[in-house]
Amino acid sequence: MSEPNAPTAPQAASETALARAHAFSLLGAEPAGGTAQLDDLLRASTAHCRRLVECRQVRIWLSRRGGSRLVSREFGEHGGVVERRVAGGEGLAGWVLAHGEVLRLARGEARPSDLTGDVPTFETALVLPLYRRGRSFAAIEWLDRIGGAFTDEDLDRLEVGSESVALALDYALLYQEMERRALEKEVLLEVTRALASTFDLDEVMEAIFTSLRQVVDYDAAAIYLMNPETHALEMASCAGYPDGCEEAFGLQVGQGIVGWVAKHGAPVIVPDVRADARYVTARASTRSEIAAPMVFDGRVIGVFNLESDHDDAYHDGHLDLVAAFAAQAAVAVERARTALERVERRRIEKELAIARDIQRSFLPAKAPDLPGFDLAGASITHDEVGGDYYDFIPVSDARLGLAIADVSGKGIPAALLMAGFRMALLAEIRNEFAIRAVMRKANALMHESTERDKFVTMFYGVLDWKNRVLIFSNAGHNPPLLMREDGTTEALHDGGVALGVLPEASYDERPVALRSGDVLVLYTDGVSEAEDAVNAQFGTERLEQVVRAHRGEPAARIVDAVVQAVEQWAGERGPSDDLTLLVLRVLPEAT
Repeated sequence: MSEPNAPTAPQAASETALARAHAFSLLGAEPAGGTAQLDDLLRASTAHCRRLVECRQVRIWLSRRGGSRLVSREFGEHGGVVERRVAGGEGLAGWVLAHGEVLRLARGEARPSDLTGDVPTFETALVLPLYRRGRSFAAIEWLDRIGGAFTDEDLDRLEVGSESVALALDYALLYQEMERRALEKEVLLEVTRALASTFDLDEVMEAIFTSLRQVVDYDAAAIYLMNPETHALEMASCAGYPDGCEEAFGLQVGQGIVGWVAKHGAPVIVPDVRADARYVTARASTRSEIAAPMVFDGRVIGVFNLESDHDDAYHDGHLDLVAAFAAQAAVAVERARTALERVERRRIEKELAIARDIQRSFLPAKAPDLPGFDLAGASITHDEVGGDYYDFIPVSDARLGLAIADVSGKGIPAALLMAGFRMALLAEIRNEFAIRAVMRKANALMHESTERDKFVTMFYGVLDWKNRVLIFSNAGHNPPLLMREDGTTEALHDGGVALGVLPEASYDERPVALRSGDVLVLYTDGVSEAEDAVNAQFGTERLEQVVRAHRGEPAARIVDAVVQAVEQWAGERGPSDDLTLLVLRVLPEAT
């Protein structure tokens, strides 16, 4: 049973949204994403912190790269921005984040013995850690209070005020991360399309450089190709290099950082080129470099190289992106060097490989462990890529979203449409709207952004695993099968039309109580509409028979049993559509 006066899911979502809006309003900022908006928020938050207690200096430090780097920005009166970086654990903020403690120092007071790194000159200091989801992710540093040492009243005031800063920054950083991931996938697909549109090597290189700049900052970039006869590395395309640096482009395998990458076939990040004996100077201002091999058919055909004017500018996430772009460049080069027929085949294979990787990244790596529940899911595509999707989406500490969807059509177009739909769905869910609001907004977005013959069917439910209640809405999807412990069954229909069909649509949501022994099966039409040799469909009755025969077994075994039954029904020709299902078993409460 729920606690007395406990807020409902819509109430909790509304309260969180109001708290977030209040935090932004208090700071004088707008809730939005992107680097520019984050800078505006940091500027407003810094001013807010300075108003709370007047000090000579206030800095907000953000933890980056898993805590290995701390970054702060100082904003001048005329719009200038100065970025400061220190290693994780260093300085006052690093000490606070490493220890998870408030640091308050009065004039002449001894500093912590394990304080390391570059520490600014100060008389008095107060540093508070900021938390999100139980982990420290930022710190606020006040230096030299005007009028004397920091008091207990100051500490109380700043701890309360910092909560608004933490809430606003948490939202901004989460939104920025979602935008970044969506942009990375979008840019990779843009490059794939650019490779498909031209056989001109220069046009392809220009498209790669232009697209790459959207997701990785660089001051210079070059693509080197290996001469198959001399094995020398020759510059094929570059950007950002000064005139008269041709020597840097006449490298042999093994010479310079680029030559090292070509020789070993491994990517490399150089945080400080001045400390690396391999570096061949091409730009006096270069401070850090990243390079990845261009590999085709198991052989290195060139090197993709980026340089930055900042120390330690690149990390492993950048390396993954550069490697992906290097792979695209390798395909373009080989296409220009080989016959059109062979190149076209290679291009299609590369497109499908990228699409498979992107689609695979959308699906859960494994089902979450929930007390009292057993979850499992599977998705088998009919083509190389497909338009089915399922997910387990954390909503709160005690609620888990269960989603399954099917896009009209097949192949890459359906996969691309599903990719965009998934990002929009997660954005709405993480805004913590009520289920009916999530469905309504997802429907509006689908109708605005897709052709009229495209639509998505979806079932979305939020499982309150503590109270054993599922609140759901069905947007034209195959009604999930709920088999009770006593053997009776129910189909979950309530909701509305498929997403994208109508410009405006409303969706009902309904709660259903779950009891020990119940089994819930979510599935796409690839299960129920699978056909045998005489075009007879598998149907919901056979699905119910399979579930009934295995309902006492683990969820993963039920999934396997359904997949095996469908494949046996389809016979040698196999299923004609994507096959996706999600199974939830309710365990005894003592489990």
